[in-house]
Amino acid sequence: MKKIVLLFLFTTALGFSQTTDEEYEALTKKSPFNKMYPKATAADAAVYFGAWNKIFTEGPIALKEARLAAISASAAMKCEYCITAQVHMAIAAGATDDEIKAAIFIAAEVARFSTLLYGNEFGMDNLKNILGIQPE
Repeated sequence: MKKIVLLFLFTTALGFSQTTDEEYEALTKKSPFNKMYPKATAADAAVYFGAWNKIFTEGPIALKEARLAAISASAAMKCEYCITAQVHMAIAAGATDDEIKAAIFIAAEVARFSTLLYGNEFGMDNLKNILGIQPE
């Protein structure tokens, strides 16, 4: 995946890939999400998007759990589009209402506790000591 991201960034930054009008029209018909990208990078972006989505079906985390993780991340970044899509896809993958609520609750609590730690200047050394992590 890292290689795909780097390839995408490299080729689009240098302008190696140029999407023709016909290719762009075909890409936007294939997926409405492809309309979000400039024509010059649309083909590369579509390839990346397809490869990225394989993490849900071919990755090391089961589909339902991966969608729940995506819900948690979507809630943390406050992406209403992401929440709508990920909740819909999580339900399709078998997630229950309670599991979805738990994923959102986890995101909220990580953010809350992070704010407490950061605001109180708790310190990484103090945290590692509590967790029993040996200093490097």
